[in-house]
Amino acid sequence: MTKQLCFLTLLLLSINSTPALSKPLRIVASIKPIHSLLTSITQGVSDVELLMSSRQSPHHYSLRPSERRMLAEADLIFWIGPNLESFMPRILGSLNNQQKVVSLITTPELKLLALRQIDSDHNEHGNNETNHELSKLDAHFWLDTSNTDILVDAITKEIIRLDPEHTQQYLSNSQQLHQKISLLRKELQVSLSAVNKSFLSYHDGYQYFETEFGLDNAGFIASSELQASAHRISELKSLIRKKNIACIFYDAPTEPAIVKSLQSNTKIKTFMLDPVGIFIPPNKDSWFNIMNSLSKQFINCQQNL
Repeated sequence: MTKQLCFLTLLLLSINSTPALSKPLRIVASIKPIHSLLTSITQGVSDVELLMSSRQSPHHYSLRPSERRMLAEADLIFWIGPNLESFMPRILGSLNNQQKVVSLITTPELKLLALRQIDSDHNEHGNNETNHELSKLDAHFWLDTSNTDILVDAITKEIIRLDPEHTQQYLSNSQQLHQKISLLRKELQVSLSAVNKSFLSYHDGYQYFETEFGLDNAGFIASSELQASAHRISELKSLIRKKNIACIFYDAPTEPAIVKSLQSNTKIKTFMLDPVGIFIPPNKDSWFNIMNSLSKQFINCQQNL
């Protein structure tokens, strides 16, 4: 990360200085993982507001009036993209200053993976919302630690663009954050190295984590927000028998009925995964807590707890 930060420093020094702000930046992050990174980067300079604070999925979030005001009054807004926060484009389009909005899925150099689809499922997630190429990408890219390093540098650059007066503080915070991410990466590589049992997931939202740490997702139940078809359920039951599936993961906050149905008359265990931190308090450690929580659940599956 030292090389990246040196490059960023040289780049920033080449940019003409802008007038110092008379008050701290008002920064808004859409979801907890991004709020966590931002809080670390801006520590000691300004606070970051979390847009989605209630226990709703970002796919179907309903903004309260206070949250709409938060967006209108922000100096800088960070969100993932339309294939995660599907309600955001219409609201952001009504803002007077579009320059203050940063869609992180467009960050250069991110390793982005295509959505995996079920051949028998004709209602693929995202394809009915937009024909844009971004709709074909998996938006859970913060679950890859290398992507998170890239996000930290991109976010730091955007913040310094508006607040160059605190450049050194932001860069110092960013460097410390990179060091913490590197340490976590090594810890997860060790703790997940023994996880070799196959599993199923309800939604396919973990392939960045699975790819980085070599986990074996044998399949997922639905590639859309619709219930899986009877044919799909039959396929899954056959797959469970064939591959001796150890467990099924479902997304926070609730366990779908179909998961319980697939579990019946088997020794399969079910575990909840929380990739956006629905049950995790918002603070600078939230991203780390999300990643550690995922790791713990995969290890629990391995140990059949």
